[in-house]
This record gives sequence, structure tokens and C-alpha cells, in this order.
Amino acid sequence: MKFTDRVRLAFSDQSMNEYIRDFMNGADLDEGSLNTEVDAATAMKYTAVFACNKVLAETFACMPAVLYRKDKDGEREAVKDLAIYDILHNKPNEEMSPFNFKEACMSSLNLGGNTVCERLVNGRGKLVGLYPYEHTKVEIARDRDTKKLVYTIRDGLSTKTLTRDQVFHVPNLSLDGIVGLSPISYAASAIKLGMSYEQFGVNFYKNGANPSGTFDVPGELGEESFNRLKKELKHNYAGLKRSGTPMLLEGGMKFTPHTVNPVDAQLLESKSFQAEDICRIYRVPQHLIQLLGHSTNNNIEQQSLEFVMYTMLPIFKRWEENINMQLLTDKERMAGYYIEFKMDSLLRGDAVSRATAYAQGRQWGWLSVNDIHKLENMPPIPNGDIYMQPLNMGEAGKIQQADQAKAMVDAIHKIITDK
Repeated sequence: MKFTDRVRLAFSDQSMNEYIRDFMNGADLDEGSLNTEVDAATAMKYTAVFACNKVLAETFACMPAVLYRKDKDGEREAVKDLAIYDILHNKPNEEMSPFNFKEACMSSLNLGGNTVCERLVNGRGKLVGLYPYEHTKVEIARDRDTKKLVYTIRDGLSTKTLTRDQVFHVPNLSLDGIVGLSPISYAASAIKLGMSYEQFGVNFYKNGANPSGTFDVPGELGEESFNRLKKELKHNYAGLKRSGTPMLLEGGMKFTPHTVNPVDAQLLESKSFQAEDICRIYRVPQHLIQLLGHSTNNNIEQQSLEFVMYTMLPIFKRWEENINMQLLTDKERMAGYYIEFKMDSLLRGDAVSRATAYAQGRQWGWLSVNDIHKLENMPPIPNGDIYMQPLNMGEAGKIQQADQAKAMVDAIHKIITDK
């Protein structure tokens, strides 16, 4: 075999140019790794999908679902007198904590498009728990005779069919409003392309020869010598663990090392773009999955706020309305009961921002000391329910400053006297 031109041996069996060309042409660089259809299990092996699901599932699982009761005057109070409170706060079922339960439910919604839980009832038919099933084990169909939804659960070797009133079903984005769409199915091409870039990176470094570069051979190199050279390179120099090993050359052969930078081949840029594409599908800010290329300390705070407003708020509303519709009885809803997720902790901000907000609320009279203590999980204090009002505030055209000043003095005097 002639070596009249430069021969690149960046890989043991094929050149870098051939490798990149095969990749760009869609060749299977690792046989069997990407030939299968993209399902949830496959997609979760792609780091961007795993990270986006983890962000959404854990954020949702952290938020407590508060049971409220609203009276006829529109005033509401947090209560604990229904079974649904204990289910969502303490014990969804015998095997899961509330966090794990909500995390599993949200993962099914993110990956399969539907969350389906079996309602656990006691002997009197009262709801006592919820048990979620992986979306891959649930088939949703409509009975031809009754025209009602039926849910077939295939768990291992067992199969059972549940009716609509035996399950708690939360659909994701849906075309018919009943069965949710799977983001994995609709974004399969984007996910598969991202996985292709990751597989390319794996093969790039797995097959790389270090040192790699160009061999210049005077004259001709016979086939036996060429095969011996390939064998020596593969045995002594290929692989990262042999990086830096001195290379022995003979017959006037010269080696010029060179670096093939993945950035030059746009590998890193392409991988980053595909990860951004997955963030776009799940509406997750890039900095939350450690893509910080376009983030600064100034805009991360705004992006985090937008994450709460435009990503998590619709998710919480979806769950609140389905819980109130499906897990509360007509009688309970008529009595003013409803579930609402408490998102305050997502909007708290830093200590300085909270202190400024509390100061303004206290100054303008819409927060008391005990209101602030409650928001900060602190115990109430005596006489902490007094609301203050600035002296210069009053109805236009009337002089009330004196009365307000007297009221404030009386309040301060009462506090001092009580102490």
C-alpha cells in the first residue's frame, strides 16, 4: 500500500473524515444503539430529557396541596377535616411517601402524557388512598357499548380493567381534552437526534488514538508493514489510558501530531442546540439543567420567575382542577372545599427582597406582624394582629390625621401596658 499522501490514523480502523462522513450520512455508529423506537425508557437515557423531567417532577413534588374551605362571605380557611388532605399530605398509599407519589405522577405526565391512579376505597366506598401506575402499564380506551372510558392495567402477568369512577386521571396537553399527548412521541425525532450526538461523542473518544496525527513515509510501505503498523498503533497507543505514550518510528517515518477538536466539527454546538430543543419542549429554562451559555446572574432571576409563572403555574392549575373535580364529592364542593397548591415558597425570593416586601406591607397596612411571622414559619406574638396605617392616609376632603394619630398612640400605649 502506497503512502505517497498523508495518511490520517486518528482512529484504528477508519479515518476521522470517514467517521464524520458516516455520522452525517446517518450511518449507525454503534450497531443497535439507535435503531429502536424512542420510548420513555430510551428517552430518559438522554441527559436533557432526564434533567427536564427531574426539574418538573421534583418542583411539583415539593409543593404542598392545601385544603381550603370558603364560607358564604368569601372568606377562606385552611382545614384538615377531609380524607383527601391526609392522602396528599401524609400517606397516599402503603408504599409511597407524598413526595414520591407526586414525583411518580408528574413523571408519568411528562413522559407518557397521562397520570392514572387507582382509587383505594374502604368498605364503605370512601376514598382512603391513591396508587399510581406507570404510563407504560396503562391503556386508555372507550367501551363500545357504554361509550365510557376504561383503563386496562397490565402489571407483570396480571391484568385488570378499571372504570372511569375507579381511577384518578390527569391528562397532559390533549387534542380531545380526555387523553393526553406524550411529549416523547411527538418529540421523538429531536430526542433521537440528541442521542445521536451523544453516541457520536462516545464513539469519538472511545475510538480515538492518542497521540493521533499524520504519518509521512518516504517511498512505499508494503502491505505487511502497513498491517504491522496498524497493529502496533492499536495495541500500544489507542485509547485514553495510553495517551502520551512515546511512539517508536522506523524507516524514516515522520509523525506530525494534530488535534481534532470536536468544537471544530460543531459537535458541542450541535449537542447544546439539541438540549435547548428539549428545554423548549418542556418549557424549562436552560440554566435549570446546567446550560449556562446564555445565562447571567442578572437574567437567571427573571428566568426563574418566568419558570414559575409560565411553566409551573399551568401545571398546578391542571392538577388542582382535576383533584377538585374528581376527588371531591359534589357535596364537599358545595360546602366550599377545594384544593390549592401553595406556591409561596417558589416566589419568596431572597431575604433582602422579602424584607423589603414585608416592610411595605406593614407600612401600608395590609400585613400585620403575625402575618409576616406566618409567612416566615415563625410563631405568633401577643398583639401581633394589629394593622398599621400611615398618618397621611385618609379619605380625600376629610381631615382624619388627628383621629389616626390618637388611635396609634392608644395602640402603642396598650402594648406597653400589656407588657
